[in-house]
Amino acid sequence: MVAMSQNGIKITVQKFPPPLPLVWACLPDGGDQVTRLHKVHYRAIWRSRNLLGALEMMALFLLWPFLLFPRIRQATRRNGAMIEQRTGKSRLRQMWEQLVLAAKFGIRPDFYYKMEFFLPERLQLAGGYVHRYATKDSLYRLLKPDGVGLSPLTDKVGFARYCEERDLKVAPIIAALQGGQIVGPFNGLPPIDLFIKRTRGRGGSGAELWTYADGRYHTREGLDLDADALLARVTELSKREPYLVQERLVNDAALRDLCQGALATVRMVSAINEQGEPEAIRAVFRMPSRAESIVDNYHAGGIAAAIDLATGELGSATDMGLAPSLGWVDVHPISGAQIKGRVLPRWPEMLALVLRAHGQFADRAIIGWDVALTDQGLVIVEGNAASDTDIIQRCHRAPLSQSRYPELMNWHLTKLGRM
Repeated sequence: MVAMSQNGIKITVQKFPPPLPLVWACLPDGGDQVTRLHKVHYRAIWRSRNLLGALEMMALFLLWPFLLFPRIRQATRRNGAMIEQRTGKSRLRQMWEQLVLAAKFGIRPDFYYKMEFFLPERLQLAGGYVHRYATKDSLYRLLKPDGVGLSPLTDKVGFARYCEERDLKVAPIIAALQGGQIVGPFNGLPPIDLFIKRTRGRGGSGAELWTYADGRYHTREGLDLDADALLARVTELSKREPYLVQERLVNDAALRDLCQGALATVRMVSAINEQGEPEAIRAVFRMPSRAESIVDNYHAGGIAAAIDLATGELGSATDMGLAPSLGWVDVHPISGAQIKGRVLPRWPEMLALVLRAHGQFADRAIIGWDVALTDQGLVIVEGNAASDTDIIQRCHRAPLSQSRYPELMNWHLTKLGRM
């Protein structure tokens, strides 16, 4: 990965430059909304390079086939046989399609299987997908206005306080720790189940669930500590990076057959539209798929189902699609509880909560919200400034070109003069 800056904005590029998209930067403006976004991405890459960086890009351009073919081989070895059995499409044909998609649209081999481009109806829509590397490496960063302090999203402590000040219910913070010290108010660890996580953690990595019983805290792995020892443990962890201690949230009884003891959440992406009002783009319901999971994160082995924004009805659920063994399921793989066709309780309220919340963060063009229906009511778990696009495209089995996402992102980029 290479990192440079464009007008002070950090632009990163994975060392996988596909031939045709790289020259999109030289083409005139125009095209469909997704193509325009990808042009902005590749232009940002070139503009952020100095002479040495440009030469490096050209070298990577020439090395592209040698970087691509090992990835094609790895993705096909993992998925090809089962896809051939399921669809009749030979592994050689799958490899050829991966090559074409990579050259034409910058689609990486694993994405070929994630988004099921081995299916003819999906292959025809390949140009309409917005890629994770484009949004996270440049586009989300380009959406930030120059010289403006934004409402807090990445700072979990600041986010919680900001929400509480605006009457938005969030998971309460019991303790924030950094550098081996407790930061802010602290009244001791309460005798309740606790959830401990890295302040800047992603995908649930580093999270710990501690259940309280008989005056002590316990983990599923067999750790057993009193309050002082647990606090000392988190204090030691915080010497390497900041940590949070929060009350464990439990889903409402109506959803517990889908959560396996972890907290199942809705991920909803919203955007500020041309009228300056929040607008829901897409939503999915995330669930753990393993009995030992303590988080529902999609990238931590969870599953997710598309949500119909109008009704709150769930579609079939799926995992990330890195291997085709799970595919799509209509019932939960562990509990057997019905997923497809199920309507989420209090859906209109949840939708309204997200739109009201984004109204309080209106300086943020696009936000991915994590919201839970708990036994304490609706709770905002998190707001994500760089929301993942893979989950909302795979679960909906449709590219973001079939939503308002690229249109609104282009509108904001144009308004900021970043096109």
